[in-house]
Amino acid sequence: MSANLEDSDVRALVRLVADAAVFGTDHAEKKRFVMEGLCEMIHADSWVWALMCQPGNGQPQVYVNLLHGGFDEQGFASFLEAVEHPDMSWVAQSFFEELERKKTHITRTREQIIEDEVYLETKAAGLWAEAGIGPVIFSTRPLGGEAGSSIGIYRSTDAAPFTEREAKMAHIILTEVSWLHLMGWPEDRGATVPKLLPRERIVLNLLLDGADRKSIADQLGLSIHTVNGYCKSIYRHFSVNSQAALMARFLKGDGGEAP
Repeated sequence: MSANLEDSDVRALVRLVADAAVFGTDHAEKKRFVMEGLCEMIHADSWVWALMCQPGNGQPQVYVNLLHGGFDEQGFASFLEAVEHPDMSWVAQSFFEELERKKTHITRTREQIIEDEVYLETKAAGLWAEAGIGPVIFSTRPLGGEAGSSIGIYRSTDAAPFTEREAKMAHIILTEVSWLHLMGWPEDRGATVPKLLPRERIVLNLLLDGADRKSIADQLGLSIHTVNGYCKSIYRHFSVNSQAALMARFLKGDGGEAP
């Protein structure tokens, strides 16, 4: 990223980090504060902070979306369905190949990952549009093993692409403020999440977002009986017996700090 930043850009970045450092004591809320400030700075409409799990053996990456902003309920459900579509992993393939090769934090716009003429022919393009998503910045930091701290920053459909300057500002904040990535993860870094079925992972993410079963059924167009079955399977998989216990496992960061 060779774009030069203006003095005003640098001052805005420093001010955001300084404000975040004294913003409350809750780590998740500090992340939210930084992301909302960054999105305002680069004119983004929504964002997601996820735990990325890379199962290996050629299998696609999967995500536990732990924090997000700028989505309504249905928009977030549509986002999750888009992420779980097989085309999405193909679209992002070069990004994850670069991540594996460099083994360091990288940030890329969607246009840097796949050309427009190729992207627009994929099912992923239509799914993003259905979720109200246009331009995208992807940013991922390896956490060790098969996990990563993964951030998506989005503009609405028909919005102008992110500029190289805007992507660079996001990259600086998300790479240099390392404490953003060090806490808040489950102890196993989500290692067993890839073993869930895709639809179960969507329901898992909605449960972690605090949605009740009726709301999940409405958002995904499923019967409450089907959602109950998914919830039962998810609770059994993670050895918990309630939504509160599931949320505590993922959201309270019982794994402590990353190595």
